Amino acid sequence: MDEKDRELGMDSEITRRDFLDGVAMTVGGAAVASAVGAGVSPPASAASAGVTSPPAAANYPPMRQGFRGFEPAAIDAGHAVRDGKASGNAVDLSETYDLVVVGSGMAGLSAAYFYRKQIPHSKILVIDGCDDFGGHARRNEFNVDGHQLLMNAGTFAIWYPNTFTAEGKQLLKDIGVDNERWYKAADAEPNPIRDLDLRPAVFFSKETYGVDRLVTDVPGFHSLGPAGRAPRLSWGEFLSKTPFSDGAKAGLLELYTGKKDYMPGLSTEQKIRQLQKMSYVDYLLKVANLHPDAVAYIQNQGGGGSSNQAAGPDTFSAWYAYRRGAYGFAGMDLPTSVTHKDQGGSAFQVSNVTQDPGRHVIFPDGNAGVARLLIRWLIPEALPGATMEDSVAAHVNYAMLDRPENPVRVRLSSTAIRVKHLGDPATAKEVEVSYFNSRTKKVYRVRSSAVVMACFNAVVPYLCPELPDAQKQALHWAVRKPLVTTAVAVRNWRVFQKLGVSNISCPNMFFTSIGLNQKVSLGDFRNPTHPDDPIIITMGLSNAVLEKPGQGLSPHDQWRAARAVLQSISFETFERNIRSQLARVLGPGGFDPARDIAGIMINRWGHAYATGSNELYDPDWSHRTDAPWVVGRQRFGRITISNSDAAATSLTQAAFQQSNRAVNEIIDNIVRPVFDFHFAERDTPVYPETENPNSWEDDAKAPPDGESKQLGR
Repeated sequence: MDEKDRELGMDSEITRRDFLDGVAMTVGGAAVASAVGAGVSPPASAASAGVTSPPAAANYPPMRQGFRGFEPAAIDAGHAVRDGKASGNAVDLSETYDLVVVGSGMAGLSAAYFYRKQIPHSKILVIDGCDDFGGHARRNEFNVDGHQLLMNAGTFAIWYPNTFTAEGKQLLKDIGVDNERWYKAADAEPNPIRDLDLRPAVFFSKETYGVDRLVTDVPGFHSLGPAGRAPRLSWGEFLSKTPFSDGAKAGLLELYTGKKDYMPGLSTEQKIRQLQKMSYVDYLLKVANLHPDAVAYIQNQGGGGSSNQAAGPDTFSAWYAYRRGAYGFAGMDLPTSVTHKDQGGSAFQVSNVTQDPGRHVIFPDGNAGVARLLIRWLIPEALPGATMEDSVAAHVNYAMLDRPENPVRVRLSSTAIRVKHLGDPATAKEVEVSYFNSRTKKVYRVRSSAVVMACFNAVVPYLCPELPDAQKQALHWAVRKPLVTTAVAVRNWRVFQKLGVSNISCPNMFFTSIGLNQKVSLGDFRNPTHPDDPIIITMGLSNAVLEKPGQGLSPHDQWRAARAVLQSISFETFERNIRSQLARVLGPGGFDPARDIAGIMINRWGHAYATGSNELYDPDWSHRTDAPWVVGRQRFGRITISNSDAAATSLTQAAFQQSNRAVNEIIDNIVRPVFDFHFAERDTPVYPETENPNSWEDDAKAPPDGESKQLGR
């Protein structure tokens, strides 16, 4: 370690978790908890479940620093299955369940909820390869100088809650989410960004622009209304302060302020058809005729403008860009059905379900808060309490998740490696699930009446090789977008006040955004509101790392290539870039990374968010039964599939909807409690053979309640 590294604080006493061959290597902090059992947590009393004091960070998954996200051991186990490598003989645990759920994300936990909702006495096991539940809806938690700091590790919001299905809305109500109470808390929350008059900014690096320069008060980055203040600068005034080339300044001024019709003489329908078949980059270069320097900035600024449907502006259509509120369409006279507007004044559609999609509900830890409430509903002893407010500051007792006496058990660090029917899928009565436990390094197996595959689609064909070839091909179509969420806990944020900035775009740097993590106070959790308070800084990784912009590759090919690159980057590389970039951007305001950084979490998701079809690369599968996600999600015997891949969109409501469907496929086609009569068709005989099962006599001859032996009870 050289002097520069010491100045950055690379030798500071924070916990760093890197991995070598799937094994966590912990430096600078306590070692990770030792292995216990076959994925079964050690026993604990119910009285200890409501612990509110900070737990030991090394033993409490949300507080483990260093690399988070997918566990390397789980990734290695999954890749071994993909590559056909044997995992050894499985230990039979002699455990039998009504339902096993593979995956503990939003789809998995909601599948357990929907099943228990209909079959209250059922016995369920949920397994997950990671050391924490929630999938991408995971919590990052720090304790800095006695302050509890929370952030989402992935999924961050209940997005447009009025667009949820009736079953999804009921789920949220059952677990305690109250939209109106959250709105009331959000409206009452102090807003230091507004009150301190902090402004959005852009940091221009000398490697790209010839000079290091921070320019504040970016007009289009402001959040208006109660959340922020109107910009002081016009676009022209702002651009004049930047080191952009003259061509870039002229092009960006036209893009941000122009109201020209770039397709004169074409009807609205003709414009839409052309916009659907050209990329946003081609539209800016070849139709709007903007200077290439301006388009290059759009390609790279703020993470490249990519989305979960595409890799960047060169891989999504101009029509898609318009619909998500991008600049450059103010004079095109394009239709809108909902009057939401972007910062440039262009209206765009949010929902075709309702005119009022509803305000996002955002817990301090994102949708990890929803996952925790689902855990409370399924296993009340793990998180005592009764409201969404009292769930936030409290700590989950992980020892309660996998007790033998639980009707619902959640078994972590357990990666499914094989799911197969015991016999012909058409007539089998049980499914066997084998999993690798990364703590004991052993393979175990359990049996179940049915299984919901709530992992991502691409792994299902490897776990269930007996699936029809057409279904396996459809499942492989789903290639997920990689994601990195970076949380940096700092001891105060006075530097933001001194520089007068709230969030900073850093085009072409390793991290292309820096921002303050401001959330809503709920229950005993208090959002940091004073610059002297500790806070979490979020940093967005450059799309040049997560994707391969400008190479002409499809989004799926870009994400496959980027995934391998992402896995090869060490935690040390991430940390050095975090420290050096914060020192460079915030240093003029007095920021010292060695003194001010209290902790770092890198949430690395190689397979992150589900994607749908892309009109530049895929057929129009609208309302078609041969769409790959429709073909892929078909029930196979006693195995059903639920995840956001099955809906081709990265939304929590989609995961809920698909779980409700998958569970109903099991209940309606296998369990059938609604047909629980002596004359109903059954999977197995439940009445004496002397009784005519087709009899339509008076129900007085039916057996007393409690004598049926249906599956799932």
